[in-house]
Amino acid sequence: MNPWPPHKYHEQANAAGTNRDVARRALEQARAVQAVGLPAIVTLKHLAVMTGVSYGLLRQVIGRTLPNPYRFFPVRKHSGGRRLICIPHPALFRVQKWLARYVLRRTQAHANSRAYGKGQSVVNCAAEHCGCKWLVKVDIQQFFESISERQVFHAFRRLGYQHLISFELARICTRIAENAPKRYRRSRWRNSFGPGKVPGIFAYANALVGHLPQGAPTSPMLSNHVMCIFDENVTTLAASQGLTYTRYSDDLIFSTADRDFTRARAEDLIRQVFETMIPLGLRPRTTKTVIAPPGARKIVLGLLVDRDRPRLRREFRSMLDQHIYCLQKNGPAVHAHRRGFRSIFSLQQYVTGLLNYVNQVDTDYADTLWEQFLRIEWPYGDGASD
Repeated sequence: MNPWPPHKYHEQANAAGTNRDVARRALEQARAVQAVGLPAIVTLKHLAVMTGVSYGLLRQVIGRTLPNPYRFFPVRKHSGGRRLICIPHPALFRVQKWLARYVLRRTQAHANSRAYGKGQSVVNCAAEHCGCKWLVKVDIQQFFESISERQVFHAFRRLGYQHLISFELARICTRIAENAPKRYRRSRWRNSFGPGKVPGIFAYANALVGHLPQGAPTSPMLSNHVMCIFDENVTTLAASQGLTYTRYSDDLIFSTADRDFTRARAEDLIRQVFETMIPLGLRPRTTKTVIAPPGARKIVLGLLVDRDRPRLRREFRSMLDQHIYCLQKNGPAVHAHRRGFRSIFSLQQYVTGLLNYVNQVDTDYADTLWEQFLRIEWPYGDGASD
């Protein structure tokens, strides 16, 4: 992604019959983003050429006219329940992957954002809170679905891209929710195109505002970009009360080693954090708000933080041991049926995910479980190959 030689660029633009002022503005925009280490994306056709994807297909994506741009399937969460994963159309995935690799990974999230970055993990996020006396946890409801294409548009603008391409990139990275009448009765999720409106692009007019899809390769890093100002404000709030703050995706965690911190101060902190969410269109999942005082069990992202390093909970170990035992005793087909998995493959992927998680926390325990897991007779090959 080397800077464009200006004289050669103008020569080629002139040969193509491009207006000189248009060429000059395009070069200025390109050099502005290249100066901060990002690739120039001057037009949608330029993006189509760089990613090897049809320009016409990208126009359909941006106009919200591409049939079935995503496939959907539910996956089990380690904490219980299910989340809906959105898998992009292959060509759309290709463009999103390119943006994730060449644009979003070259930019920095806030220092207290501990998910989706190089070297970040659940374990090193939890480690920040080890040995705390007070712990406060706040959860954001429907995190990705709450981040709108408008916020994504402004994220690309802050990176230096011009209005039109920022709008087009925002459309490429978001989707419209099907069968969500309550959402689209709110003004935040409806577009208004016209004179004076930003971006005001009539060719792509659509009444509904998209959101980040969970499963797109661009969504995690875009969520971090959108949350930068929020993270800065909450960091300042936490520091004013002597608290350590981290955010791991939709999990906000605050802690202190000060025994004199009080429940009243914790409740006031939570109120202020809720108020900080409102301008971003975020809502707390109040049922998952936690205040853990001295003497109470301290759990961060599923890990115990009551000692000098994060530890697995006894309940988690018991659950995983039971999965391995039942798989060995009854076989994958019976166990998948009894536990309500959609397929043997989804069961295998679920347990593999748990083992990879354990490996980050307790390698000795993980090694023991992997030995047992790899002895299980899967109908289409062993666990290691999938």
